[in-house]
Amino acid sequence: MGEAIRKQEEQGGESDRYRGRYIMLVMFAFFAFLIILGRLWSLQVLDGERYWRASTENIIRDVEIKPARGRIYDRNGVILADNRSSFDVYVIPRIFKKHMKDERTLDKVTDLLNLTASERARVERGLERNVGELVVRRDITRTQVARIEANQLDLPGVEVRPNAHRHYPFHSIGAHTIGFLGEVNDRDLDELERYGYTSGDYVGRMGLERAYEQVLRGSPGVDRTVVDARGNPQGEAETKFLIGEYQHVSPVSGRDIKLTIDAELMLIIHRAMRDKAAGAVVALDPRDGSVRALYSKPSFNPNSWTGRLSTQEKLRNDSDPYKPMLDKTVNSYFPGSVFKVTGSLAALAEGLMSVEDEAFCPGYYRFGGRRFRCWKRAGHRHTNVVDALAGSCDVYYYKVAEQMGIDKVAEYAYKFGFGEQTGIGINYESAGRVPTKEWHRKHSPEGFQYGFALNTVIGQGDTLTSPLQVALAYAAIANGGDLYYPRLIEQVRTREGEALFEFEPRRRKRVEMLPEHLEALRKGLWSVVNDEKGTAYPSRLETIEVAGKTGTAQVHKIGTIRVANRDKEFRFRDHAWFASYAPASDPELVVVVFLQHGGHGSEAAPVAMEIFDKYFNRSNARSLTSRVSEFDSAMQPDGAEQTSDVEQAGDAAQQTQGAEQAGDAEQVTGGDDARPE
Repeated sequence: MGEAIRKQEEQGGESDRYRGRYIMLVMFAFFAFLIILGRLWSLQVLDGERYWRASTENIIRDVEIKPARGRIYDRNGVILADNRSSFDVYVIPRIFKKHMKDERTLDKVTDLLNLTASERARVERGLERNVGELVVRRDITRTQVARIEANQLDLPGVEVRPNAHRHYPFHSIGAHTIGFLGEVNDRDLDELERYGYTSGDYVGRMGLERAYEQVLRGSPGVDRTVVDARGNPQGEAETKFLIGEYQHVSPVSGRDIKLTIDAELMLIIHRAMRDKAAGAVVALDPRDGSVRALYSKPSFNPNSWTGRLSTQEKLRNDSDPYKPMLDKTVNSYFPGSVFKVTGSLAALAEGLMSVEDEAFCPGYYRFGGRRFRCWKRAGHRHTNVVDALAGSCDVYYYKVAEQMGIDKVAEYAYKFGFGEQTGIGINYESAGRVPTKEWHRKHSPEGFQYGFALNTVIGQGDTLTSPLQVALAYAAIANGGDLYYPRLIEQVRTREGEALFEFEPRRRKRVEMLPEHLEALRKGLWSVVNDEKGTAYPSRLETIEVAGKTGTAQVHKIGTIRVANRDKEFRFRDHAWFASYAPASDPELVVVVFLQHGGHGSEAAPVAMEIFDKYFNRSNARSLTSRVSEFDSAMQPDGAEQTSDVEQAGDAAQQTQGAEQAGDAEQVTGGDDARPE
């Protein structure tokens, strides 16, 4: 019996050992199951979206559809900026790297597209970053399209896509105002990525293209396609089966902009400035401030800067001493005698001189032990305000400046809008400068001196104005005292032509003038052109009465030895101005001509006269559209060597536009100088 009990105990112990092992096995299986379940939870729930996206990207590709950029029209419906068909080459890095056998694949792309070393380096950086898609080359030729398509099987992940490329029919004419586009670079993305821009997109770099980027741009669409592992599309039926109806979202085109610019007037100005090295012309309607023309010379070809810029052309722009990327219509320069309307009104309004009061001009004016000379060495003799404007007598203005002081001169200059931005909103507009006592105390090496007023009143010294500011000031005289904001845009509208927003004329301020004072200013400006004593009399027109004012602005102190303008270095020559309006009795157009280092004001007057003559007597025998088409065809580029320096265009424009400049020469501080008018 004892033996039976012992065997039973042994069997019970064996059973306990098996039970323990069983429990351990069950627990191991349980925990293994928990681990598997946890991993499944991670894969399906926590990381499910990421893995789903990765799997679908292997078969579904989303291709962004670029929207058509809004067009820009002149006031008569002539297109100034449009879109034309082009082809761009893209690389999908994920597919390209997966099937790229060695460097020879990239070498083949380089050879087919004739990529430069910098372009290839940019592609290699994009492949390393593994971006979604990479733009290799914009606006390729049809021959290059055919070569890529013929080698498609050897170029997995390389695609040719149709696109719209910006085109400017007028080429360099009005380029500063219209602007150009530049490809978004890495620096831009830091700011623009939040607005939906991606690498390879284009953005406005200058002018209206930059200022109205969000209006013109539009919204992109998307096209979803099923592809195989090499990126080849698998057809409409398979695409519809896998992703249903959600295959295509149409892009929204940008809004069109209609300007107040007159394209034909721009062509007239271009012709009138044909033999001038550098300068600007501003034309506007004095009745409401509508800008009819903004012309800056030298200019640049926005078609090149928007995508196909040759190395040679960029070097020419960068090294040109006349600064083609600078918009001279809104940059500031010494105004010379066109600024004298400020002193004329100040003298009359402050009661220092009546319309009939005269100042005697012997050819110089003594002040503080110095002789301030008139431009006319023999003098103008007895001169009232009308004669002073007509003959541009400096002594008359020296006398009134001594009496009123520099701050009073500045006060009336501000009434005409000088020293402040006009509000045109493009190209880093300069506010110019109207110096005061306080300004000189801060900025002049010897502080303020009373003689500074004599230089300021004749538009010399430290006075700076832009051609646009001068045009708006003369428009206020032409219309009776209304100083307008420049009106450059007439309306924003849909692609179908429906107006969405109208830009009405806006009056900035009222320049208060007594009727007899206004009449004296107008008579003086009329006499400049139509009186035989006027400085622009030799340039007068027989059929149109023009009123205006010549101006010669020194940019360098003359000294004791006088040198003719033609014998000076370009940067030391005087600036030439002519500010005018016509018809004098009922003004319809203000024209301001500025010739940078162009000599005397009498040399700017003929340019304005040609503009007025052609504008008021233009023929409508041939349509402007046909003439622009012919001009556009004649100006097409010849396909020079391309460079990736286009991305630098925006930086170059911003650096050039930023500073307030008055040319490269020394500022005139006044004194013993005679200024030929």
